[in-house]
Amino acid sequence: MWKFLKWFFGLFSSCVNSFERKVDRFFGRIKSTDSISSIRKELLSLMNKNLIVVNVWMEKKFRGYNYLTKKIRRKMYEDEKKIVAKWDEFTKQNPIKDEDVKAELEAKGLTFPTGQEEQVKCIYSIMRFLEPGKYYKYIKTASFGKLVRDPNERVLEGDCNQIVTLYSYLYSTKFPIEDLRIKLLPEHVCLHFRNIDIEATNGTFQKYTENKDVLPITEIISTNLLDLLDFREGVQEITPRVVVKSAQLAYAISSLKSLVAKNLEVAYQNLASGALRANDFETGIFYLTKTNNREALHNAYRNATIYYMENKNFAKAKLYASKSGMGDLEKSVKYNEGIYYFKEGSIDKALSIFTSIGDEEMKKACYGKKYNELVKQVSGDKTLDDIKRHKSAYNKMLQLAQKMGDSGLAQSVRDTLKQI
Repeated sequence: MWKFLKWFFGLFSSCVNSFERKVDRFFGRIKSTDSISSIRKELLSLMNKNLIVVNVWMEKKFRGYNYLTKKIRRKMYEDEKKIVAKWDEFTKQNPIKDEDVKAELEAKGLTFPTGQEEQVKCIYSIMRFLEPGKYYKYIKTASFGKLVRDPNERVLEGDCNQIVTLYSYLYSTKFPIEDLRIKLLPEHVCLHFRNIDIEATNGTFQKYTENKDVLPITEIISTNLLDLLDFREGVQEITPRVVVKSAQLAYAISSLKSLVAKNLEVAYQNLASGALRANDFETGIFYLTKTNNREALHNAYRNATIYYMENKNFAKAKLYASKSGMGDLEKSVKYNEGIYYFKEGSIDKALSIFTSIGDEEMKKACYGKKYNELVKQVSGDKTLDDIKRHKSAYNKMLQLAQKMGDSGLAQSVRDTLKQI
C-alpha cells in the first residue's frame, strides 16, 4: 500500500525522486544572510551524494530549460550511471602508472603530491577518459543535458563549467569531493588539486598564473548559477523572483561576495523595475532598498507619489512624498488634495489644507465659496424682517469678506447690517 501511495503522489510531484526533493528543499530555504560555513557543510554533503542531481535540478529550477522534463531527468540519471560504468571500463583497460602522471606534471613544472597518489591518478584517469576526441567534445555555453548522456551512443558535450562539474562528480564516486578546488580565470574556470591546475576542457595539467585564488569546490555551484544560458535550448519564462532567488543563492554560497553582489544587485533592480512598471510600488521600492541605487529609489518614491496623487489616494501619496525627502513634492500633494476637496465642495477640508501650506490665494477662493453659499441663503430677503432673520449669516459674510480682503464687499455687508 505504501509503495502505491508513494507512486501515486509522485505523479503530482515536480521532483523525480526523494533526493531531488531534498536538493529542492535545501535551495529553497537558503537566504543571502545565512552563514556560509553552515551552508557549505550541507551543500558538500549533497554534492558528495550526487553532484549530477544537484546541478540538473539547479538548471531545471533556475534556468527553466524546457527539455528538463521528469522523463528526461530520469533518463539523465540513468545515463549518469552509464558514464561511471564507461569510465570504470576505460580505467581497467588503461591502467594509470605513477611515472606517466609524474612525467606530465614535471613537463608543466608541477610536483607530484606525495601521500595522495591515488587521488592524483584518479584525476588523471578522468582526464584521459574525457580528453576531447572520443567521449567528450568542448562547446561554448552548454546546458548540462548535452554532457550527461549515454557515452555509448553520443559524444558528451559541455563548456568549462559543465565539464569541471562532471570531473568533480566522477571524482566524488571514489573520494570526498572536498579534496578538489576550483580556480576562476578570465571568463573561464578550471579544476584544482594540491597546487595543480587541471584544464578539464582539454584534459591537461596546467600552471595558471593569471589568478592565484583557489576556491572551495562549492564555488562551482555559484559559478553555474551565474553562468550564461545555452542559446540552443528553449527556456520557460523565468520570473524575476526566481532570478533574484538564484542570485541570492549564489551570493549565499560564494565566498566572492564582491563579485556575486553585482549579480544580486542587478537581479534586485530588474525585479524592482518589473514591479514599478506594473505600478506595484510597494514591491518595487522594497527591492530597490536592497540596492545601492539611491537615484532609482528616489525616482520610485517620486513616481509613486505622482501615481497615487493622480488617483486621488492622497494618504499613500503623502506617505511616499514624505519618504522622498522632497519638500516641494509633499507640498504639491497637499495642494492637489486641497484642490480636490475644493472642487468636491468640502470647503472646510480644503481651507484647512491651504492654511497649512500657506496658500493665500486658495484660502481666499475658499472664503469666496463659503461667501457665495451664504449669498444663496439670503438671496430671497426682501424686507427688514428677512434681514433680521439672517443676521448671523450676514455677520459670517462680513467676516469672510474681510478675510478675502475685499473692502467693497465688506462695506456692502455693513450697510445691510446697519438697517437692523
